Formats: sequence, C-alpha cells, structure tokens
Amino acid sequence: MTKLFVTAAILLLSLNFQSYAQEVTEHPMIRAFPGAVLSERHSEHLNFGEYEFRVGTPPRNYTSTVVRGEFRSLRYYLYNEDGSPNRDISQVEYFENFRKAALESGGTIKWEDRTYGLVFTIPREDGGITWCRVHTPSSAQRATLYIIDEQPLVTTLEFTAAEMMAALDDDGRIALYGILFDFDKATLQPESANQLQDVLTLLQTNPALKLEIQGHTDSDGSASYNQQLSQRRAESVKQYLLLFGVDESRLLAKGYGESIPLVANDSDENKAKNRRVELVKM
Repeated sequence: MTKLFVTAAILLLSLNFQSYAQEVTEHPMIRAFPGAVLSERHSEHLNFGEYEFRVGTPPRNYTSTVVRGEFRSLRYYLYNEDGSPNRDISQVEYFENFRKAALESGGTIKWEDRTYGLVFTIPREDGGITWCRVHTPSSAQRATLYIIDEQPLVTTLEFTAAEMMAALDDDGRIALYGILFDFDKATLQPESANQLQDVLTLLQTNPALKLEIQGHTDSDGSASYNQQLSQRRAESVKQYLLLFGVDESRLLAKGYGESIPLVANDSDENKAKNRRVELVKM
C-alpha cells in the first residue's frame, strides 16, 4: 500500500458535524510526513461528518464541493531530536511529496495553491472515494489534514443467491461489488463474508451450475501487474468456496486485469466500477 506523506496547518472552511466523536486514529491510507507526530489534543475523529472542499483551477476558477462520510481532522507537528520545532521542511517539499504519493495511489488532484493548500481524492477498494485537504505555512512545522471517507457507491450493494441466479439466467453473468480485498492485495476482507456466503448458497442450491470467477481491475498500474493481481483475487474467491465443499470442477478462476472495463477509467467513480468480481455461467 502506498503511504501518503503529509503535514500542514489548515484553515477550516465549513464543518457541520452530524454524529459522534470517537477515539482519534490516523487514517489507514493517508500518513503524515516522516517524523511528524500526531497531536491528539488538536485532532478529531467522527464516524460521520461533512467538509467543504475546493475544486477547480487556481487562482480563482473553483467551486466548493460538500462531501459526507467518516471524518478526521488530524494535526501533526515536526520536531528536531532535541525537541525543538523543525522548520527546515518547506511547504513546497510537503506538497511535492504528498502530490506524488497521491498520484501513485491512483488519486486525482482537485486543487493546489500555497494559500488554500492541496486537495486530492483517492479511490478505495470498497468502491468509495477518500477526500483530503492539506495546507501548510511556508515553514511547515505543523500540519492538519482534513479527511473524509465518502460513502461507497451504490454498486457495493450485495446480491442474494436468487438475484444472482436470475441475472445468470438472463445475462449469463453478474458483477459483484460486495467482495472486497485489502488494498493492492488478494486478501479477502471480512466484510466480504456475506456476499461470499450468498455465492456459496447459489452453488449449493443449483448443483448443476458451473461458474467462471473473473477478477477485474481499473487501469492504475501496469497491465501485466493488474492481470496478475486480478488472477490472484479470483483464486482467493475460488479457494474460499472450495473450503465449504464446492467441487473444484465447477469453478474456474481467471483474471482479466484492466482488459474489460465497464466504463472509461477517467474518474475515481468509474475506476471503482471497473474494480469488481464477475460470475459467468459456464
């Protein structure tokens, strides 16, 4: 997983909290600049909130987008070994490091200037989008990140065994978004259990059914790597079903990488639609 290195002090624009505060934890994908220390006293973590991000082209061509979801306000400080403030890291260095890591994670830069800061999005494996704004003073000894994990797309809804069978009868295939993997890995996430159990029920109630389990990715990364990743993910699904006694002759796992997109890979939302597991009747 690519770690996003950040720091910054930021001016809060518009925050309307609509849920409960909880223990402050760092974001699992977006990390502070190396050596930065989180100040829990100046940070906040809500299971639901909203934040207004600037999107557009500096200096004046912008709109404001309100995003809702899990919210973090994380304040970081840099210190020297003797405990004194470290002001040697410039704002330019922070932004360059942050921008590069965001793009390597398949992210999109939404706004950047020295006054307002840097705004970007990165796609998540659950089909949702994470938004972040970082703003630093010219000598960036402190930094605050405002992060929203936007709610996943509707495409993450799960299908019952009956609904899957109906789609297979009508179209011969169905795309599933409720089977989730760890970022850049083939490890199944615990949240996948419900959908996988529905696939198991599908096979148990239709003993003549044979399925090709297809893995599909977006276009981030090389085509060869994406093909290998999608193959490993398809194999993970197959192995899960074999553990519950499904005859191996009924299952074929095959990765297609980025070769069969459902939509153009031209936005975070579309990339999320292309990352999927498909079941195809054989």
